[in-house]
Amino acid sequence: MPPRPTPKSDQDWKTVEFDIKKLFTPAAPIGRAELFAGRRAQLQRLFDAIAEPGRHAVLYGERGVGKTSLANVFHELISGDSDSPLLPIKKQASPSDDFTSLWRKIFREIGFENRRKGDYGNDDVERGSIAELYPNEIVPDDVVREIGRFAVKAHPIIVFDEFDRISDQATKKVMSHTIKAFSDTPIAATIVLVGVADDINTLVEEHQSVTRNISEIKMPRMSKEELNEILNGRYKKIGMTIEGDARWKIVTLSRGLPEFVHALGRASALNAISERRLIIKEADVDAGIKETLAQSDQSANAVYRKAIDSNKKNALYRQVILACAIAKADEEGKFTPKDVVEPLSGILGRRVDIANFQNHLGAFSSDERGGILERHGKERSYKYRFRNPKMQPFVIMQGIASGDVGNEALKILSAPEQPRLSTEF
Repeated sequence: MPPRPTPKSDQDWKTVEFDIKKLFTPAAPIGRAELFAGRRAQLQRLFDAIAEPGRHAVLYGERGVGKTSLANVFHELISGDSDSPLLPIKKQASPSDDFTSLWRKIFREIGFENRRKGDYGNDDVERGSIAELYPNEIVPDDVVREIGRFAVKAHPIIVFDEFDRISDQATKKVMSHTIKAFSDTPIAATIVLVGVADDINTLVEEHQSVTRNISEIKMPRMSKEELNEILNGRYKKIGMTIEGDARWKIVTLSRGLPEFVHALGRASALNAISERRLIIKEADVDAGIKETLAQSDQSANAVYRKAIDSNKKNALYRQVILACAIAKADEEGKFTPKDVVEPLSGILGRRVDIANFQNHLGAFSSDERGGILERHGKERSYKYRFRNPKMQPFVIMQGIASGDVGNEALKILSAPEQPRLSTEF
C-alpha cells in the first residue's frame, strides 16, 4: 500500500479521522479477517478440529480477550470460498436459552424443499426452514437426524457464541450428549462452543464423557507482539507512524486486552491529527489516556469509586488497588499478595509488608468494595484477579492521571526496550 500523502485541506484531515474511527473499534468485536491480529495458534486448532472426523471444539478464556472476534474471523475465513463444502452457522446464546431454543436458531438457517406433482403435471414446491417442522421440543436425536441430512451436501460448522450465558445446567448437559452423539456417527459436522471460562468445566457439563471428542482451545491475553500487530496493521492503512515510546506505552497499559489497544490507539491517533500530524508521539498517548478515561462507561467509574472511596484519611484503597493492577500476574491474570508488595512499596515510597494491605484485598473481594477483585484458592494460598479484566488497565490509567504512578514508573512505561510493565520503581 503506497504511503498516504500528507493531508493538505481540512477535508483531507477529516478523511484521516474517519479512517481512524472506522479501523479502531474498542466497542465492537473484529468482524473482518484483514483487520484481525495474532491468534494464529488458536485459529489453527479450530481448523484442525474441523479436519478431524468426530472432533469438536470449546473456545474459552477471560472476558475481553477477543473470543468473539476470533469466532467472527473464523466464520469469515471458512465461508469465503464458494467451492468449499464448509458452511458455518454462528448464533449467540442468551441467558433465557435452553437446548430447544438454541437449536431452533440453527434450524431457522437450514432450509428444506419438498416437490410433488401438481394436478396439471407441474411440480408443486414447498419451501421453508426446518425450524417450522419442530414447533415443540427439540431433542438430541432430532439434531443428529437433521444435521445428518444437511451434512450430505455440506460440512456444517455450528458455532454457539457466549455459551457461558446459558444458565440452565441441563442444557449444557444435553449439549454434551449431543456432541457425543455426533462423534459416534460418521456425520461431517463440527460444533464449536465459545464462552467466558477459566476451564472447560464451566461450559460443558459431564465433559469427561466427551473429553476425547473435544479440542480445548484456551484464549490467553494477547502477547505484546500480537498487540503490536493491531497497531501496525491499522496505522499502516491510515498512513500514520508511531514513535517507540508511544507504542510501548499503549501496549503495556493494555495488559494484554485488545479493547484497550483499540481505545488508546484510536484516541492517540485522533489527538495527533488534531494537531495536524501523521506521527503519534508519547504526548498523544497521554492525551489519549485522559480521553479514554473521560469516555469510560459509568459502570467502570462506579466500580472504581466504590472500591477506593473512604472517609478515612490514610485508608490507601486507591494505592492498593493500583498496586494490584500493576502487580505481575500469571497467564490467567491472577496474582498473590506477595506480588503486590513491590509495586505498593514503589507507589508509597516506603517498604510495606503483606500485613499492611491484607485486609484491603479481602475488602476488594467483598460486596463492601463492589467486588472489584475475585479471590481464588484456599486460605494462606489465596490468589486474586480483577473480576472484570478491563478494570485492570482502567485502574492503571487512573493512577497515571492522579499522579500515583510517579515519574520513575512513567519512564519505565515509556521505554521502547521495556517489554513488560515493571514493578521496579
